[in-house]
Order: sequence, then C-alpha cells, then structure tokens
Amino acid sequence: MPATEGRGSKARLPWPRASGTERLLQGGVLVILTGSLALGLALEPSETGTGTHSALGLPRCGMLALTGHPCPTCGVTTSFVLAAHGRFHDALVNQPFGLICFLLVVAGMLVTVATLTTGRSWVPMLTVYGVAVPAAVLLTLALLSWAYKWMRT
Repeated sequence: MPATEGRGSKARLPWPRASGTERLLQGGVLVILTGSLALGLALEPSETGTGTHSALGLPRCGMLALTGHPCPTCGVTTSFVLAAHGRFHDALVNQPFGLICFLLVVAGMLVTVATLTTGRSWVPMLTVYGVAVPAAVLLTLALLSWAYKWMRT
C-alpha cells in the first residue's frame, strides 16, 4: 500500500523517521527556543508597552523616538515577556504579534520535543503548504498587529 493511502479512501501524509542530523538540528532548535522562553521569564515587561528590549542593552526604537509612532516590532518583546509571565490578555492588548511569537515558540518546543522523543520527522507535515503560505500569514499578522499598535499610540 502506498504511503499516501490509509484505511478506506482517506489519504494521509507519510510519517518518516527523523534522520540523526534532523534530530541533532531539532535539539539545537529546542535549545534556542528554550533560551528564548527563559529570557522572556527573566525579563520584566515595560509598563509603557515598549522598551523591554532595552534591558538587553539594545537602543531605543529610532522610529518611535523620531515620529512618536511605533515601528513594526515595537512592543513585540514586551508582549512576548508578558505572555511568558502568563499575562496573555495584556500581551494581546499591547502588541498581538508578540503573543503570536510566544505561541509559535511554545509550539516549536512541542514539535521539537516530539521529534526527539518519538524519532519521527514532522517536517513533511509542517511543510505541506511550502514556505509561502505560512510566511504570507505571518507577514499579514505582523502588519495587522503594527496597524493596531499604530492606532493605539
């Protein structure tokens, strides 16, 4: 029976074994994602809704300083940190894309743990639509979040 056919007439994706290289890469991805989450937990969110990144030694947003309006990423770090602290509503209200980034990090951690523990590759399932569709969705969400943040300032 071909790998794309299941019981009855329902088609399914193959679920191949992850190669050693893929598992090693997934382990590296897990370390990076876990570090991002740990950093989010270690930082304190800015009460102004932007500027949390300055605790990392990064400069203030030039666009915000010059125009008084946020750049596309203003508030993303603050919202990520708010979400890491369990303040999901505050994260959503502050900068929706920061909450989306947090949820993607958590989902990425789950997928990498699943690959490492089951030995199965999730790559075919995650890339069934290619890169264009997820990239377009993320770009659209980022732009909508920026418009939302812009209107709130």
